[in-house]
Amino acid sequence: MTEQRTLTEKGRETRLRLLRSAEQLLATQGYANMRITDITSNAGLSAGAFYRYFTDRHQITLELMREMIDEMAEFIRSPFDESDPKRSVLESTHKYFEFYDEHRAVLGVLVEMSQTDAQVAAFWDETKRAFYARIARSLRRGVRLGVIRDDIDPQIAAEMLGSMTEFYAFQRFAMNGSGLTDVSTADATRTIAEIWISGMGLNEQDVQRSAPDDTETD
Repeated sequence: MTEQRTLTEKGRETRLRLLRSAEQLLATQGYANMRITDITSNAGLSAGAFYRYFTDRHQITLELMREMIDEMAEFIRSPFDESDPKRSVLESTHKYFEFYDEHRAVLGVLVEMSQTDAQVAAFWDETKRAFYARIARSLRRGVRLGVIRDDIDPQIAAEMLGSMTEFYAFQRFAMNGSGLTDVSTADATRTIAEIWISGMGLNEQDVQRSAPDDTETD
């Protein structure tokens, strides 16, 4: 594939059109049924255009996953506020659900393919480790500041709390709420945040008062 940094503006635009087309098709057809001709036709491009940027549908799907995860890492970033740690938890959870909802198709395919595709599995493991490491850093900072309990291993807590949030998001958005109680995203966000907060010993403030404005209903 041509390195993105050497592409002309037109080349970058074409590549982006192909990525967006693949993302749309993953949502409507899934990876197994997505063909290269579908991607190019949906993007309004010739079949030959695809191979100037990607080798096959597996590569474009991996590129889509990588770009999406990079975007997610920036989107959900919420600096830890020691003066109101509950607000930090609520904001980061809210952003995570918002992003997962918008990109549910690709994230669903990512989880599905990680079960059978070694390359996707390695990428997903790396992504989760980075996600848990970020949570663990925030927990350690909270411990140092005296706003989070110090009798639980921050790394283990990060992995358990992060896994709970990710699996709930997967069921709610990628699996369309299969097996879950029908509640608003705002209520789901608040409930998960309360579990984080009480589990880590942050009980002295009112979660409801700290919650970000969110009038969304499902």
